[in-house]
Order: sequence, then C-alpha cells, then structure tokens
Amino acid sequence: MASTKPSGALADLYEGRIGTPTTDDEVRGYWLFALGVLLGVVGVVLFALTEPRTGARAVGYAFVALSPPLVMIGAIVRFPLRRSATTLAAIGGFLTVAAVVYFFVVFPDGWSRSTGNAVVNALYAAGVVIIGLAGAIVPLVTDPVREDYERMQSASADAESAREETAAELAETAEELDAATADLAAAEARATELDDELTAANAEVEALRSSKARFELFEDRAGKARWRLRHRNGNVIATAGQGYSSRGKAQQGLHSVKRNALGAGLLRIETPPAEAAAIADDDGPEPEDAASPDVAVPSADDDLASRATFELFEDNAGEYRWRLRHDNGNVIGDSGEGYASKSNAKRALSRVREHVAAADYLRVDPAAFELFRDRAGEWRWRLIHENGNILADSGEGYSSRTKARQGADSVRSNVADADVEEL
Repeated sequence: MASTKPSGALADLYEGRIGTPTTDDEVRGYWLFALGVLLGVVGVVLFALTEPRTGARAVGYAFVALSPPLVMIGAIVRFPLRRSATTLAAIGGFLTVAAVVYFFVVFPDGWSRSTGNAVVNALYAAGVVIIGLAGAIVPLVTDPVREDYERMQSASADAESAREETAAELAETAEELDAATADLAAAEARATELDDELTAANAEVEALRSSKARFELFEDRAGKARWRLRHRNGNVIATAGQGYSSRGKAQQGLHSVKRNALGAGLLRIETPPAEAAAIADDDGPEPEDAASPDVAVPSADDDLASRATFELFEDNAGEYRWRLRHDNGNVIGDSGEGYASKSNAKRALSRVREHVAAADYLRVDPAAFELFRDRAGEWRWRLIHENGNILADSGEGYSSRTKARQGADSVRSNVADADVEEL
C-alpha cells in the first residue's frame, strides 16, 4: 500500500512546532517521549510536596517509575528500528506497567522504605532491561534481510500500482491523442479543400480580369452612339441593345455594365409551351366557378333563419331515413342509419330538433371521451375515435354524471402505466 502523510491533531502540532513528519511512528514516538518526561517532572513535584506513605506520594512514585520506560519506548518507536525491537519494547513496557499496578496493591503496608517490594522490583527491573535490549542490542544482532525484503515487497507493490495507474493514464492519453490527430487530419483536409477552392476562385477572378474581349464604341446607321463587346476571334458577344444620344452616355452605359456584370447572378425565366399558349389565348379573366354540389355555401342569413329543409325518404333497402338539405341543393346532414318505420324516423328527427341548439361541440383529436345516459337511465362513458369507432367503454353504469366522469378520469390517469397481463 502507498504511504500517506501522517494526519491528526498530534501530527499537525508536531509539524507546526518541530518539523514535517515522514511516518506515523515518528509522531507517536515523539509524543511517548514527551509524555515520559512530563510524568517524570510531575512525579518529582508530587514526591516533594506530599507526605510519606500517602496516596498522593504513591502517585508520585508511580509517575517517576513510568517516566524512564516511556522515554525509552518513545525513542525506539521514533527511530527506524526493526519490528522485533518494537515488539520487545512493548513487552518490556507491559512489565513495567504491571510493576506499577502491583506497587499500588502493596503500598503502603507491603512496601519497605529501604528495600521496597521484591515482586515490584523484579517486574520493573525486567521491563526496563527488556526495553534497553530492544533499543540498543536487538538492532545490532538481528538480521535485517527479512524486514528489508518485506519493505522491498511493499515498495514493489506500490510501484506496480503506480505503474498500472500510469499505464491507464497513458492509454487514455493515447486515445485522446488519436482523436486529436484525427481531428487535425480532418482540419488539414478541410484547409486543403479551402485552399483549392480559393486557388480556383483566384484563377476565375484572374481570368475575368485578363479578358480576351474588348468594348467598341460606334455610331449606328441612325447616327446614335452604341457599344459592343467583341471577342478577339471577331465575334460580337454583347451589345448595348439601344442607342444613346451621345458617345459620352454610351460610355457611361458601358462602364455600368463593367461594374455590375462581374457579381451579377443568373435569373432563368422559363415559360412552358402550354402556359405560353394559354397566356397568348387569354381574352380576359375567367368567370368564377360555381359552388361544388358537395359543399354548402354559408350566407349571412344562416344565423337568423334556416335555409334548409328536412326530407324523409325510403332507401333502396326499404328503411326510412332523413336528410337535411340546404336551399342551394347541398345535403348538409343525414340520419346516418335506417329506421324500420316512418314514425321512428320522425321521432329521431324530432330528437335532433330538440337537442341540436344546446348541444356542446365534442372535439375528437384523434380520440375523446363521451358521457351519455343509457336506456336504463344510468350514466356511462365511452372512448370514441375520430373515425367513429368505439375504442373503449365503462362496462357498467353509474348513478350520476359526476361518477361517470370520475371513472373516465381514473382510466385517463392509470391506463398509460398499467401492466398487460395475459390470461
């Protein structure tokens, strides 16, 4: 794994007061060393200010006893020693802490002011000796090859990870470079095309400037001044088209042609022979067409008085129908279906007369919901298409128009997301 910079409050304080740390052990080792020194100072102060064989004097003894092991362990952790030395120092520190804890157990009755306590002395001495061996002797007698090998393996893994990341970045950069190269090639090709177009345009302009023809001013038989453009091969390729009262005006017309001819566009006027013949034979505007027999022509009086008549008739199938015919002869409505008797057709016609004035306009684009009351007096809805087909209906009657509308609204809001379940 890649090493990271030490972080945390103690690391920040170390960096601000001492220097930039390189490892976490450097920070931890320093603060263990500082803690040992602080405990030693506090322990000496407590020893000097407290009475013998009291609890405060015992705390002073403990602080003084813990100070040397912490100072030694802090140095071992901070220095780049072997892992075995750090492990051995931890064991020694554990023994010294055990000695201090046992000291509190036997103090003051089991503690002799002259000789102390044998168990406490033995644990503490063993801990200090082990810490000393870990810091001074172990680094000199242990083989560093294994730890160096592990450190090299870790460094190699870090290097391999960095290499893979660099390879991925290089591959991505190569793709971007290929895309940029393709864009550059396309831009160069476009620039080449533009250069070719510019060269061709310059050649055309140069060809126009180095004309192979010349203008001639002359007087025609009527004594009027004219100009003409003659090619070097002798052909006349343009003329004034009209005479001028003076040579100066003819020359002005010539210069106007020179100024405007180069950039002028081409307007191609073509008249088909049939149109030409029709225009030639045109004796004036044709009369307006009469109204088509299939289209009703409205008038201003339609809003005030009807200009149509209902007709009852029997069709070829023997069924009775009605139709509404305008005064101009156009049929503007019919029954749409046949009835078994004339009286039924009349009743249907009467219903049309009764409801048509107050009927709403139903816009079907391309489908719409229609609310209606069935023969049983219940309200229903149906979805009709603009072609007249019924796409869906309520399937059941509702007691009121409002409930039927709520059913239609429920279908409108849920049908789009509804699942299809095959049975």
